[in-house]
Amino acid sequence: MTVAMIMSKDRLEQEHAMFDRLVVGLLDEGDQVIRVVPESQTESLPSYETTVTFAKCIETPMPVSRMLRNKRRENIEELFTKHEVSTIVGYGKDAMKLALDVADNLDARVMCEVISMKDAISVKNKTPICRWLAATPSIEQEIARRVGIERAALVPLGVTNHNSKTKDYDAHNTCVVVLDAAGNSKNTYKILESLTLFPNIHVFLELAGNHQQRIWKQIRQLKMHDRVTCLRDASALRLLVAQADLVVLPSATMPIRTVLLEAMLNGVPILATQMQGFDMLIDEETAIIAHDSWGNGLSILLDDPSISHRIGTLGSELIAQKYGSAVQIAAFEAACTLY
Repeated sequence: MTVAMIMSKDRLEQEHAMFDRLVVGLLDEGDQVIRVVPESQTESLPSYETTVTFAKCIETPMPVSRMLRNKRRENIEELFTKHEVSTIVGYGKDAMKLALDVADNLDARVMCEVISMKDAISVKNKTPICRWLAATPSIEQEIARRVGIERAALVPLGVTNHNSKTKDYDAHNTCVVVLDAAGNSKNTYKILESLTLFPNIHVFLELAGNHQQRIWKQIRQLKMHDRVTCLRDASALRLLVAQADLVVLPSATMPIRTVLLEAMLNGVPILATQMQGFDMLIDEETAIIAHDSWGNGLSILLDDPSISHRIGTLGSELIAQKYGSAVQIAAFEAACTLY
């Protein structure tokens, strides 16, 4: 089997380590893999391309102007034909546009990654995609309901534990990480307001996209500028989140990400809003779901080490069992061969 993995810039920036592990696993299984990545705009390689695998890599404009779209398609078609590509998998919107462009004239099946319930609900039956790769069982079920079970496959995101430190649940809490803080600024404000009652805790916000200025205004309004740090770099966030005392998810529109799975694998307790498709977040088992009050959830997880320990341990066990890299590789191969 020869697989072409087309990856958009945003997916690479977020998940390059996961993609690298997946490629290595497929190569180890005897498959041929071609990585298709956005063309670099500078002479130096992007950070996510400096430690990649030895799989063949093709750079191409992504996204591309309408005038250059046919030229790009012809170039990629020629390369895919030369390497006898049998399966094309798109990761991200820009990648899927390219995958569907080249598939028209090739004898290759096209598959698409789905990492949110919003995208699952948007799946169309007439789209020329052979199979959607769902990150969780509930996303797979939603896709199957729309296009049939034969066109849906569960391929969970895969993580591995690089952190050897054992979490000390008896130590004083010092660090809370809020992922996708700008995704729901109202919830983020409620979280920050509740955290004013925990003056010894430093708060790290993942702050990118829209509403950044609104969040900064909230921080100043609450007089928390001396104990809040805003981060945009994904690599710095990953190093931090595995050592955090608590990870908070205020936005129900955030897609499923390995940074969350890595936190859970390392035993970090999770406080979240209700999030469709996030099967790994089971209320009062692997996470606390904030139904009415963020303050209650914060108090439960920051004031009671026994509950934090239990939530973190159960979460770690679930991720290790169902979202490990080996699970992802096996599921990916199965999805490619079940035809």
